[in-house]
Amino acid sequence: MNNKINRLFLLLALLCLFVSVNGQKKVVVAYVTSWTQTIPDPMVMTHINYAFGYVNKTFDGIDIDNEARLKQIVALKKKNPKLKVLLSIGGWGSGRFSEMAAAKEKRMAFSLDCRRVVDKFKLDGIDIDWEYPTQSSAGISSSPEDTRNFTHLMRDLRNELGEKLLTCATVASAEYIDFRSCIQYIDMVNVMSYDMGNPPYHHSALYPSEITNRMTTSAAIEAHLKAGVQCEKLVMGMPLYGRGVQGYTTEPDSTKGVTECWHEQSMVPYLVNSQGEFVMGYENERSIGIKCQYIIDHRLHGGMYWEYGDDRQEKLRNVICEILMHGEAGPYTANYVGNKVRFNVLLVWDPSAEPAHVEFDKQAIRFFHKLSYGEGFTYDVRTDCPASLDTLKKYDVMVMLNALPYSESARKAFQSYMEQGGGWLGFHATGYNDRNTHWPWLNEFLGCGPFLANNWPPQSVLVDVETQQSPVTRTLPKSFVAPSSEFYQFSPSPRANKDVEVLVSISPKNYPFGIKDIVTHGDFPIVWTNKKYRMVYLNMGHGDEAFIDATQNLLFTNAFRWVAFKNDKMTR
Repeated sequence: MNNKINRLFLLLALLCLFVSVNGQKKVVVAYVTSWTQTIPDPMVMTHINYAFGYVNKTFDGIDIDNEARLKQIVALKKKNPKLKVLLSIGGWGSGRFSEMAAAKEKRMAFSLDCRRVVDKFKLDGIDIDWEYPTQSSAGISSSPEDTRNFTHLMRDLRNELGEKLLTCATVASAEYIDFRSCIQYIDMVNVMSYDMGNPPYHHSALYPSEITNRMTTSAAIEAHLKAGVQCEKLVMGMPLYGRGVQGYTTEPDSTKGVTECWHEQSMVPYLVNSQGEFVMGYENERSIGIKCQYIIDHRLHGGMYWEYGDDRQEKLRNVICEILMHGEAGPYTANYVGNKVRFNVLLVWDPSAEPAHVEFDKQAIRFFHKLSYGEGFTYDVRTDCPASLDTLKKYDVMVMLNALPYSESARKAFQSYMEQGGGWLGFHATGYNDRNTHWPWLNEFLGCGPFLANNWPPQSVLVDVETQQSPVTRTLPKSFVAPSSEFYQFSPSPRANKDVEVLVSISPKNYPFGIKDIVTHGDFPIVWTNKKYRMVYLNMGHGDEAFIDATQNLLFTNAFRWVAFKNDKMTR
């Protein structure tokens, strides 16, 4: 009966996943400026951010640029009643945020004025485009307290706006804002993943290569996820313009004496001159379509672009609309990353371990071998942990199957590997550490105390998925029955460690469980990550039933994929 329920949960989860990837319509946010004359087609976006309003000279309200045009934009809702129109406040070089946000009375007055403007112009919300808290690079005032005050501003705006939308535009690197403190107040985060480089670098490349500088679009999304923004709130920015040696242009195809190139790794077009020198980075229908597919594949909330412009950007706008709003699959799907990205995996197991562990290890090797079909990654299998850091650095991920390094040299190499950004997926006995192990760093790495107890004999258990915000667990049901295993309990629990995120735990509904060795109480996490490292520990790994359950297999796959692609060198 439990297996039938479990399969039903999985079927529903996969159905929801299929719908979200293949049929769910995403938001499309278009910035429309006050200084242009074009009247947008209200059917090709879901949201318009009208640019701009400004913090007024007394730091307690809003000045709106070209109110007549704002009214024209709001009137578009008659043609598309589902259209949302927000006032975007700020922009590059727009200041006075620091002074306003620093003083409670100014901040409250500004928030009240935002509500007044929303009501007066029948807006759907406010977009804050402060570029950037704590920074004066745009010639505006700043303060070291801006980051903290930004959080206060978001809180006060949320209180005044009620159910109206509150969004913000952010720098690609996700710096200057404490998202973990303020994301609860924000509906959408519009990532400005453009203007990230000037020639000889592309300003909006999707993936890193020799034509990119410090940031790429994929790195921008990863930075925001790492900073605490849920994928469900992320809106990925796309530019409908090019940036070249002559600066900003909406007509890259009019540039003379150049050759158009396509970069297979960065997935963007660019122009070179007769000497082969990079002179402009821009977007075309192919690159925009690929970025839209990235949004879908990574379950982001949608896409944003600067700016609506005129007929010269129509083809690009239409691609975004067709893919994100209408769910149409363009010719940009399966090969948008292709087979160009590889990563290397080391599988380590111990053939001399107890038979139940060896049985799991052999099945796990077959499981990971199947995941490698199509050369998604390459892997090696060893029965010992390398004692050389240089050897370990050849691998992007180490998967330890009930095997730990035992020699001093192997332990030092593994510790250095992890502290230098290595990836690790560990099962079951890799977490076993007691007074006889003589390796204190292992507990620091795992983020918990030594082994305390276990159930015996192995049995299946009801487990709780504690968060569905993590990429490791977001496709799992809130609870499921994990196949039979021996589960280790640790003291102190990893939950007591502020650096640990517990992902799955054994439900207290199981207590007491076990027959010979009985666990009667206590916190019992079985899957977690120590955020100081690129790692996931999974307590499963005893016997021959670990891979009989599709939900648990999905958990293993998610964890493996997350560890692999959390690597800064990699792309998803």
